[in-house]
Amino acid sequence: MLAVMPLRSRPFDAFLVFWFCLFAVSSLVYEQFIVFGIDLSRTTDIFGRSWYWYAASFDPIFLETPLWLRIMCTIDAYVFGPFYLVLIYALVRERNWIRIPALLYGTAIVYSTVVYFGYEFLDEANRAEADLLAVFIVNVPYTIVPLLLMWRMRRGEPFASPGRFGT
Repeated sequence: MLAVMPLRSRPFDAFLVFWFCLFAVSSLVYEQFIVFGIDLSRTTDIFGRSWYWYAASFDPIFLETPLWLRIMCTIDAYVFGPFYLVLIYALVRERNWIRIPALLYGTAIVYSTVVYFGYEFLDEANRAEADLLAVFIVNVPYTIVPLLLMWRMRRGEPFASPGRFGT
Protein backbone atom coordinates (compact mmCIF):
# COMPACT_ATOMS: atom_id res chain seq x y z
CA MET A 1 0.00 0.00 0.00
CA LEU A 2 1.24 3.48 -0.86
CA ALA A 3 1.80 6.01 1.90
CA VAL A 4 -1.06 8.45 2.23
CA MET A 5 -0.26 11.75 0.57
CA PRO A 6 -1.41 14.70 2.72
CA LEU A 7 -4.73 16.18 1.66
CA ARG A 8 -3.12 19.62 1.20
CA SER A 9 -1.04 18.02 -1.57
CA ARG A 10 -4.20 16.78 -3.29
CA PRO A 11 -6.24 19.93 -4.02
CA PHE A 12 -8.95 18.19 -6.00
CA ASP A 13 -9.57 15.70 -3.19
CA ALA A 14 -9.51 18.58 -0.69
CA PHE A 15 -12.13 20.35 -2.79
CA LEU A 16 -14.32 17.23 -2.70
CA VAL A 17 -13.81 16.78 1.05
CA PHE A 18 -14.84 20.41 1.63
CA TRP A 19 -18.09 19.94 -0.26
CA PHE A 20 -18.85 16.58 1.32
CA CYS A 21 -18.39 18.14 4.78
CA LEU A 22 -21.03 20.72 3.84
CA PHE A 23 -23.28 18.02 2.42
CA ALA A 24 -22.91 15.99 5.63
CA VAL A 25 -24.09 18.93 7.74
CA SER A 26 -27.00 19.47 5.38
CA SER A 27 -28.00 15.80 5.51
CA LEU A 28 -27.35 15.05 9.17
CA VAL A 29 -28.64 18.34 10.63
CA TYR A 30 -30.96 20.21 8.29
CA GLU A 31 -32.81 17.27 6.76
CA GLN A 32 -33.98 16.18 10.22
CA PHE A 33 -36.42 19.09 10.27
CA ILE A 34 -38.09 17.79 7.12
CA VAL A 35 -37.92 14.11 8.10
CA PHE A 36 -39.70 14.76 11.39
CA GLY A 37 -42.17 17.24 9.90
CA ILE A 38 -41.10 20.13 12.12
CA ASP A 39 -42.89 23.40 11.43
CA LEU A 40 -39.98 25.56 10.32
CA SER A 41 -41.88 28.76 11.08
CA ARG A 42 -41.93 27.82 14.78
CA THR A 43 -38.34 26.72 15.26
CA THR A 44 -36.06 28.77 17.48
CA ASP A 45 -32.63 27.17 16.95
CA ILE A 46 -30.19 28.60 14.42
CA PHE A 47 -30.44 25.64 12.06
CA GLY A 48 -34.23 25.70 11.98
CA ARG A 49 -34.31 29.48 11.60
CA SER A 50 -31.84 29.38 8.71
CA TRP A 51 -33.81 26.55 7.08
CA TYR A 52 -37.01 28.59 7.49
CA TRP A 53 -35.33 31.68 6.02
CA TYR A 54 -34.24 29.69 2.94
CA ALA A 55 -37.66 28.09 2.48
CA ALA A 56 -39.64 31.30 3.02
CA SER A 57 -37.29 33.39 0.87
CA PHE A 58 -36.57 31.06 -2.02
CA ASP A 59 -37.97 27.52 -1.87
CA PRO A 60 -41.46 27.36 -0.31
CA ILE A 61 -41.88 23.65 -1.09
CA PHE A 62 -40.11 23.05 2.23
CA LEU A 63 -42.77 24.93 4.20
CA GLU A 64 -45.39 22.28 3.43
CA THR A 65 -43.22 19.44 2.23
CA PRO A 66 -44.98 16.86 0.04
CA LEU A 67 -44.58 13.20 0.94
CA TRP A 68 -42.27 12.42 -2.01
CA LEU A 69 -39.85 15.12 -0.87
CA ARG A 70 -39.99 13.96 2.75
CA ILE A 71 -39.06 10.49 1.52
CA MET A 72 -36.13 11.91 -0.47
CA CYS A 73 -35.01 13.93 2.57
CA THR A 74 -35.20 10.81 4.74
CA ILE A 75 -32.96 8.92 2.31
CA ASP A 76 -30.62 11.91 2.30
CA ALA A 77 -30.53 12.05 6.10
CA TYR A 78 -30.10 8.35 6.83
CA VAL A 79 -28.31 6.96 3.77
CA PHE A 80 -26.34 9.80 2.19
CA GLY A 81 -25.60 11.60 5.47
CA PRO A 82 -23.64 8.73 7.03
CA PHE A 83 -22.12 7.92 3.64
CA TYR A 84 -20.64 11.43 3.45
CA LEU A 85 -18.66 10.67 6.61
CA VAL A 86 -17.37 7.41 5.12
CA LEU A 87 -16.58 9.17 1.87
CA ILE A 88 -14.67 11.93 3.66
CA TYR A 89 -12.62 9.33 5.54
CA ALA A 90 -11.87 7.39 2.35
CA LEU A 91 -10.83 10.49 0.43
CA VAL A 92 -8.60 11.77 3.23
CA ARG A 93 -6.99 8.35 3.79
CA GLU A 94 -6.87 7.41 0.06
CA ARG A 95 -8.91 4.23 0.30
CA ASN A 96 -9.48 2.59 -3.09
CA TRP A 97 -12.42 0.56 -1.74
CA ILE A 98 -14.56 3.73 -1.89
CA ARG A 99 -14.64 3.66 -5.69
CA ILE A 100 -17.74 1.50 -6.25
CA PRO A 101 -19.76 3.00 -3.35
CA ALA A 102 -18.81 6.49 -4.61
CA LEU A 103 -19.96 5.66 -8.13
CA LEU A 104 -23.24 4.25 -6.80
CA TYR A 105 -23.73 7.31 -4.60
CA GLY A 106 -23.00 9.65 -7.51
CA THR A 107 -25.55 7.92 -9.70
CA ALA A 108 -28.21 7.96 -6.99
CA ILE A 109 -27.72 11.58 -5.94
CA VAL A 110 -27.66 12.87 -9.52
CA TYR A 111 -30.90 11.00 -10.15
CA SER A 112 -32.51 12.52 -7.05
CA THR A 113 -31.39 16.04 -7.92
CA VAL A 114 -32.83 15.64 -11.42
CA VAL A 115 -36.17 14.67 -9.84
CA TYR A 116 -35.98 17.63 -7.45
CA PHE A 117 -35.02 20.12 -10.18
CA GLY A 118 -37.70 18.63 -12.43
CA TYR A 119 -40.35 19.45 -9.88
CA GLU A 120 -38.91 22.87 -9.06
CA PHE A 121 -38.74 23.97 -12.70
CA LEU A 122 -41.64 22.09 -14.30
CA ASP A 123 -44.42 22.43 -11.72
CA GLU A 124 -46.33 25.56 -12.73
CA ALA A 125 -47.51 26.47 -9.22
CA ASN A 126 -44.02 26.03 -7.78
CA ARG A 127 -42.46 28.14 -10.54
CA ALA A 128 -44.78 30.99 -9.57
CA GLU A 129 -43.67 30.89 -5.90
CA ALA A 130 -40.03 29.79 -5.87
CA ASP A 131 -36.99 31.90 -6.65
CA LEU A 132 -35.67 29.45 -9.21
CA LEU A 133 -32.30 31.11 -9.66
CA ALA A 134 -31.61 30.91 -5.91
CA VAL A 135 -32.89 27.31 -5.78
CA PHE A 136 -30.58 26.42 -8.66
CA ILE A 137 -27.52 28.15 -7.16
CA VAL A 138 -28.02 26.53 -3.74
CA ASN A 139 -28.73 23.05 -5.09
CA VAL A 140 -26.59 22.67 -8.22
CA PRO A 141 -23.52 21.63 -6.18
CA TYR A 142 -25.50 18.49 -5.24
CA THR A 143 -25.34 17.58 -8.93
CA ILE A 144 -21.95 18.95 -9.99
CA VAL A 145 -19.87 17.71 -7.03
CA PRO A 146 -21.10 14.09 -7.30
CA LEU A 147 -20.37 14.19 -11.04
CA LEU A 148 -16.86 15.39 -10.24
CA LEU A 149 -16.52 12.60 -7.69
CA MET A 150 -17.59 10.06 -10.31
CA TRP A 151 -14.97 11.48 -12.67
CA ARG A 152 -12.40 11.23 -9.86
CA MET A 153 -13.33 7.58 -9.25
CA ARG A 154 -13.34 6.57 -12.92
CA ARG A 155 -10.15 4.46 -12.70
CA GLY A 156 -10.03 1.05 -11.07
CA GLU A 157 -7.66 2.25 -8.34
CA PRO A 158 -8.25 5.99 -8.00
CA PHE A 159 -5.44 6.49 -5.47
CA ALA A 160 -2.88 4.14 -7.01
CA SER A 161 -0.63 6.47 -9.00
CA PRO A 162 1.18 9.70 -8.27
CA GLY A 163 -0.52 11.51 -11.18
CA ARG A 164 -3.93 10.93 -9.72
CA PHE A 165 -5.43 14.42 -9.68
CA GLY A 166 -6.48 14.99 -13.22
CA THR A 167 -5.19 12.12 -15.26
